[in-house]
Amino acid sequence: MPRLTHLDHGSVCVGDIDEAVVFYRDVLGLAPVPRPDFGFPGAWFDAGGIPVHLTTDGSLRGAESPVRANESHLAFRVDDLEAMIEHLGVHGVAVWELPDSPAALRQVFFNDPWGNMIEMIVY
Repeated sequence: MPRLTHLDHGSVCVGDIDEAVVFYRDVLGLAPVPRPDFGFPGAWFDAGGIPVHLTTDGSLRGAESPVRANESHLAFRVDDLEAMIEHLGVHGVAVWELPDSPAALRQVFFNDPWGNMIEMIVY
């Protein structure tokens, strides 16, 4: 049977590419990478060797969507969780932590401005 070998990239829909570039680059600290012209707006970033693709005109959950561990999300390892939580707070991003995580030392979740849930995880 054929099998999937590795995750190639993650893709999320945003409401505004220019605003999303600022959020993913300046708030989350992801590095922009070149993106081919597909004939529609988008942006690509590198997240520790895994590409993150942003696009528009898809479904948006909304910034006030529930933040809970069982929603679809992207998960990133973070080198300094406390500093990242503080940095997000400076930018008005509220976080929620899974209490007593059975899978990691800590798991913290938040929404981007369009409701895409993001997890920060520390093992």
